Amino acid sequence: MAELKAQDASYEIEDETLQEQAHLQPSDTPDRPDVVVVPLSPTRKLEKISRLEKILVAVLMATLIGLGLLTISLRTTISEAEQDVSSLQENVSQGQAEVTRLQQEKNELSKSERIQKIAEDKGLSIDSEHLRKVN
Repeated sequence: MAELKAQDASYEIEDETLQEQAHLQPSDTPDRPDVVVVPLSPTRKLEKISRLEKILVAVLMATLIGLGLLTISLRTTISEAEQDVSSLQENVSQGQAEVTRLQQEKNELSKSERIQKIAEDKGLSIDSEHLRKVN
């Protein structure tokens, strides 16, 4: 039995020395990973993307570009239509101004005093009972 006690004691001594050595080593050393992860290059990242994802992204980009071009086209069309409307409104307002001017001129030319004066200048006599305004 003495032999067993001696072996047990040696293990206890070895354990104590290991613990003392562990206390002597600084515990501030960081744990480093065994494998260092290197960032992937863009080509390797693209290799990890599936074909379906690439197709979906391409379709999405094409759709966005198409919508942008469609928006620009619609805005241009709307702008042209607004310009046409404004030019037509300008023509209408010029026409209305011309109509108004011609009506005023007609009213001035068809005044009974003017007609009497022209008739007298030409040597005609006018009976004011038979004089009437023509519209």
